Amino acid sequence: MAADTRVSESSGPSPSPSNPSASTGKTYETFNYAATADNMNGLPGANGKTARGPPASAGVTDALKTIKIDDFKEVHRKPSPIFTACSWAVGAFAFGSFAMHEYCQQKRRLEKAGIQRINAALDEKKIALEKQREEKRKARRKAKEEADR
Repeated sequence: MAADTRVSESSGPSPSPSNPSASTGKTYETFNYAATADNMNGLPGANGKTARGPPASAGVTDALKTIKIDDFKEVHRKPSPIFTACSWAVGAFAFGSFAMHEYCQQKRRLEKAGIQRINAALDEKKIALEKQREEKRKARRKAKEEADR
């Protein structure tokens, strides 16, 4: 078998809280927070839900409290987001209007074609009824002429 090529732990300086960069050459910040009454998360087994209670829910009133009148006074100073949003709004309106116009036009074309088919069928029926009436008139005239002879 091949020999173990891993570096043993005793070959170099070992990292410790006082010497964090001993083996890697990088410096890492250590966080040593003591468990106090103010910082309950420092206790073993504690988490944000148990230490601080359930998170507060934000409502519409909380959101409205964050809006200041100065925000409305400085709208013109922040053109990029406003103009981009307005451009998207106008573009979406134009596209939606165009799509709805085409949809309505297609429905009108279909309805018009349906009405034309109905009118054609009614015209055919009208012609057929006129032929039947004409045949009945001819038959009555013929019967009357034969009766008169």
